[in-house]
Amino acid sequence: MRVPYRLALLGLGNVGAALATRLTEDADRIALAAGRPVRLEAIAVRHPEGRQAPAPFERAERLLERSDLDASLEPAHTYINTALSSGRQVITANKQVIATHGPALARLGPLRFEASVASAIPIVEILAETLAADRIRSVMGILNGTTNSMLMAMTSGASYSGALADAQQRGLAEADPSADVDAHDPAAKLAILGMLAFRRRIDPQRIDRVGIRELTWVQFAEAGRRGQIIKLVATATDDGHAIRADVRPRLIPGDSPLGRVSGAMNAIAVEAKYAGSLRFEGPGAGPDAAASAVLADIIRAARDLPASAGALLAGLADEPASEITPLGSQTAYPSVS
Repeated sequence: MRVPYRLALLGLGNVGAALATRLTEDADRIALAAGRPVRLEAIAVRHPEGRQAPAPFERAERLLERSDLDASLEPAHTYINTALSSGRQVITANKQVIATHGPALARLGPLRFEASVASAIPIVEILAETLAADRIRSVMGILNGTTNSMLMAMTSGASYSGALADAQQRGLAEADPSADVDAHDPAAKLAILGMLAFRRRIDPQRIDRVGIRELTWVQFAEAGRRGQIIKLVATATDDGHAIRADVRPRLIPGDSPLGRVSGAMNAIAVEAKYAGSLRFEGPGAGPDAAASAVLADIIRAARDLPASAGALLAGLADEPASEITPLGSQTAYPSVS
């Protein structure tokens, strides 16, 4: 058996805990897939008192100083920068850091981020490798499980405040839900998808965003009367000259593939010149789904496979696309006005 692949986990939240459990309970299966044992050597948390974990606790700063680790799994920009600069690989699910700083960080070392976009849907790998030689014309999808779940409840008659309270009670929405309901989260994910698909640097702050706070029962009732449903849709297109992108509520035919996406599921549609129309759907949120994507990156790293998506970002120009125009209603699905 080859030398073990050694990991440090910074943070033990829901995803970190699910990942630590998988690394422990599925150790033999993971070793077979990776070609060598994968060991969780240490975990950093702010308050370890009274907590149980399958590896010793350490301070984050101490973990970043250790030379006996192969990879760090962690979320913060500073930690990622430090870990990459010290020669370690980094695996992260932080979409805001990748969307904003991904190209610069990827130039420092191997950076993997499959879990940053759609959790269990392997869309990062697909765009960076499977479709690497194709020309992507558009990516569109439902990239936020929290708002999709809320919109389903509002379609059934719940108020915005009622749908939000229910999502928070079920652990789908944070105490401060603005990243989801104001569309910052799906805009960051769309920026990552756009950079991988179009090979151009995209600033997530330049993506036009319209959230779901202002939707009214009248709009849901009218949509239902027409056989339509309201979804928060992220769309980006590239005609070879200009990138058009936005995230906003759109009217979707209720019997369409996107219209049937329920609960906290995600769905992504890719239009490629040669591969044609491709559709992907799966869990876009939840500890187990995210841990599955992180674990896939760990196995690629342990097998010494290239960090293809990170290498792609590293090759992008520093300057973002000069102009990103909102699509507005210029798509098959009109915006909800």
